[in-house]
Amino acid sequence: MMASSLQYAYGDVSQSNKPCLPCFDHNDGPGTAPQNLPVQQKRTVQTWDEMKQTEDYLAAELYKLSVQERAKAMDDIHCLGEELKETPEMVEKLLEEFDQIVRQVKTPFYEMAVIQNREHVEDPSFRLRFLRCNMYNVHLSVRQMMDYLKYKATYFGEDKVAREITLDDFNDEDMELLMAGLYHIQKETDRSGRVVVYLMTDVFARCKIENLIHVAHYVWNNILIPMHNVQMKGICFVYYDMTKQGEKYAMPGLNFMRTLTKVLMSFPLRYSAIHLCLNPERRDLALTNSFFSYTIKRFSNYAGVRTRLQYGSDMEVQYALRSHGVPEKGFPVDADGNIRKDIMNEWLYRHKEEIEAKKQHRNVLLAPHASLHQPVEYSNLGHNAQESGLEPSAAAAAGTEQRQFATTNLRTEGGINPSPQDVLLGRGWRVQNHEGNIRFRSFLEKYSDDYDTAARLRKRQLAVELVNLLRGRGVRFLKQTDTGTGEWIESSFEDAEKKVGQLFRTLRKLRNQA
Repeated sequence: MMASSLQYAYGDVSQSNKPCLPCFDHNDGPGTAPQNLPVQQKRTVQTWDEMKQTEDYLAAELYKLSVQERAKAMDDIHCLGEELKETPEMVEKLLEEFDQIVRQVKTPFYEMAVIQNREHVEDPSFRLRFLRCNMYNVHLSVRQMMDYLKYKATYFGEDKVAREITLDDFNDEDMELLMAGLYHIQKETDRSGRVVVYLMTDVFARCKIENLIHVAHYVWNNILIPMHNVQMKGICFVYYDMTKQGEKYAMPGLNFMRTLTKVLMSFPLRYSAIHLCLNPERRDLALTNSFFSYTIKRFSNYAGVRTRLQYGSDMEVQYALRSHGVPEKGFPVDADGNIRKDIMNEWLYRHKEEIEAKKQHRNVLLAPHASLHQPVEYSNLGHNAQESGLEPSAAAAAGTEQRQFATTNLRTEGGINPSPQDVLLGRGWRVQNHEGNIRFRSFLEKYSDDYDTAARLRKRQLAVELVNLLRGRGVRFLKQTDTGTGEWIESSFEDAEKKVGQLFRTLRKLRNQA
C-alpha cells in the first residue's frame, strides 16, 4: 500500500526517482535519457533529473506520513478533500484553551496590540482564523498569531499592529505592484470549491521585499482570509513561470525567499494544494533546483506535502492543472503563454467595488439621527417599531425610493422573492440597502451595548434569543443558492445566528472609528 501510494504520487522512488515512462530503462545512469525516446519524453526525463533534489525532498516528506495522512494529502491535491467540520461547543472550548495559552506565552507585540486595541486581538473571529488554518491545533495557532503580529509591526509599523491594513497605508510602489498583475484570483473555484490564487513570476522576481510583503499582506488578510470558504477549505495556490524563452530569469536571493516565506507562513491561511508550474524550454531548470528545494523546506509541513511540480509548455501545464481540478476558463494565461488582459485584475476591481459599497453602508449607519422620532412600519409584525421595542435609526430613513429599488432588483423568477421585512445574507450594495436589512441594523443597535459587554457564552445566547424573536415575528433570513441563478432560499438557524454576531461586531467597529 505504501509503495503503490508513492508510485502514484512520484513514480517508483526505489528507482532513482525516475518518472514511470513505459519505454524508460531504469538501468540507465542518472541524468541519461535513452536515445530511442521521443523528443517530448526525453525532455521529461531530463527535466526530472534537473529537479531531482526538489523531487527527492517532496517524495521523502510524503513517505514520512502515515497511510491516512498521505491519503488526505493526495485527496487535497486532486480536489477530493473535505472542508473542516466544527460545532459551536467545539469552537467555544478551543477559544477558551487559546486564551489560556495566550496568557502564558504573550509576546511584546501581543501586549502592544492589547494596549492599542484589545477587541481586535481578542475578537473570536480573528482567533478562529488561526485555529482553522492549523486544523484546530491550539499551540500552533497561538504561535502563528504571535508571529503574525510581529511581522505586521515590523513591516507596517508598531502603530498599526492592532488595526486592519487598508489601501490608504500603501505607498506608490505598493499600489504599482498591486496593479501590475503579481497576483490573480480566479473567479471560478476548483473542483472541490476552493479559491485558486496565481503568483506570476515575471513580476515577482523584480520587486522589493518590502513592497511584496505589503501587497501579500493586503491580498491575503483583506481579501482571501475573510472568506469563510477559504477558512474552511484552504486555497489552491499556483506559482506560474512566465519567463519568456531565451529571457534571463531574475531569480530572487535566498535571503529574500527566507524572509518572504516566514512572513507568508504567519498569515492564517491554509494551502490545501500548491502547484509550481515550470517551463523547461524557457530556462535551465537545474539553476532553480536548489532555489525551490530551499524554499519548499520552509513551508509548513502541511503545505509541503501538498506541493507538486508541473513541467511543460503553457498548454501542457494548463492541462496538468485541469487534471487537478483547476477550471480552464479562469486561467490568467492563454495556451500560447500570453497574459489574458480581459480578466487580469478583474478580482481587484470587484474588491474595490466592495470597499466603496462598505463606505456607503458606513455613511448610512453614521448619518445624523434626525428621524429617530419617526416610527417605521413593520409589515406582518402586527405593530410598529415603537410598540415592538425596535429603535429606528437614520439607516431606516435612507429613503423609501432607494429601498424599493434595492428590493425590486433582488427578486428572481425562482426561489423566494425577498419581502421588505426579510434579512438577506450576503454582500453588495443592494443587499445592504434592502429594507429588511436596514430595519435589522436598527433593531440590533438597541442591544449593541449589552452584546459588547457580555461574556463570550452570553453573546451567543443573546444572538440565539434575537434570532428566535425575529423569526417568531415572521422575519426570514435568506441566502442565495450556490447554483449561480441568484435564487433566494431560507438560511439555516446557525447562519442567521452568525449574521447577528457579525453585525454586532460591525456596529462596534463603526462606533470605534467614528
